Amino acid sequence: MPVRQPLPPHPLLQTQREEPERPFIPPDIDYEDEDEEEEREREQRANDTEDTEDESEMAPHDIPRGPPPKQAIPQRPQRPQKQELIPLRVYKFRPSKDGWKHITLSGALPRDGRPRQAPGPRPPCTQLRIISWNIDMSTQQHEERLAEALRHLESDVLASKAGEAPPPCMILLQEVHMHVVPYLLRHPWVRRYFAVTPFTTDKWPRDAFYGNLTLVSRMLDVYDAHILHFGFNTDMERTALCVKVRMTYPGTKERAVLAIVNTHLESLPRGAAARPKQLELCSRFLRLKGVEGGVVAGDMNALGPGDATIGKDFGLRDAWRRGNGDERGVTWGFQGQNEGQHPPNRLDKIYYLPGMRYKVDEPRRIGIGLKIGEGRDALWVSDHYGLDTTLHMKERSQSS
Repeated sequence: MPVRQPLPPHPLLQTQREEPERPFIPPDIDYEDEDEEEEREREQRANDTEDTEDESEMAPHDIPRGPPPKQAIPQRPQRPQKQELIPLRVYKFRPSKDGWKHITLSGALPRDGRPRQAPGPRPPCTQLRIISWNIDMSTQQHEERLAEALRHLESDVLASKAGEAPPPCMILLQEVHMHVVPYLLRHPWVRRYFAVTPFTTDKWPRDAFYGNLTLVSRMLDVYDAHILHFGFNTDMERTALCVKVRMTYPGTKERAVLAIVNTHLESLPRGAAARPKQLELCSRFLRLKGVEGGVVAGDMNALGPGDATIGKDFGLRDAWRRGNGDERGVTWGFQGQNEGQHPPNRLDKIYYLPGMRYKVDEPRRIGIGLKIGEGRDALWVSDHYGLDTTLHMKERSQSS
């Protein structure tokens, strides 16, 4: 099999040596600025002073239980179908305001020449749980399936006890149906322990009715967040959602910014030509100036032999070390509406940039056999298994 040649430099995401402090976007690429809303400065200044108050108000016995009521879905604005890199706000729920408010990002730049108030201090974080899961947009009962998926994550995967925060983690979801986003934002566990981005589906591509969404532990120091629309490189409205977080090297006060990219590459055999281009763009987030590597995780739709090497072709390493021949790595084909129609495969993967001062555990599968309902009415929570791994920052003596 011929070796795939790396794609030529792409101007949308420059490499580490070329990237300026703000992403360079050439004239033919839209760079939409989300930070122009009214009351931005007032809310920014108020955000961090309310953190302690909000946490104390949200005592465990105050968390509502049971399914929350449904609410209307807002209409999304029309967007041009072109490649876009869009900065995102990251939101967390504030009981004192009875609503979701955007947080101050530690990497935010002043826009009017005035210094922006720094976010409140966060405890040092040396380990990060990363969970990736395609939660299936096509099967019905979206809210019920999402509720069970969140229960599984809270109780079985992260082993969170009632009233206790999960460990520092990021949950990368793919195929989130637009009609289930309001339910997610009402969920008590999400409200209490996570920040969310994107907050609304209007940051997805114009015609997308499902997309990626990332939950970020409130313990984490969020540097910034962007969503990249693949534009002309996709017929399926696919994107890459990058959230950068600050991590700490053990035994030191030294910190590093890591990029955690949540993506869903083009599906089906006809998407084979697009997937390498999409993954190459994802990999560039890990090499931006000021970023010390990170992870690209999600549904890679690795259907054919050519998909087995694309991560390596772009300098990424697969966290699954046992190869495609080990059935324990298969993440799709055993449950869901397509069961038996296509051969099972390892569609979902976690890639990372090697040679950096961290290590990434081999992922384990989650969501195996998970259903809602009983008998003939039972539905799989998802047709995909999820993946769960931990990124460990290295002490200097451990660095390669």
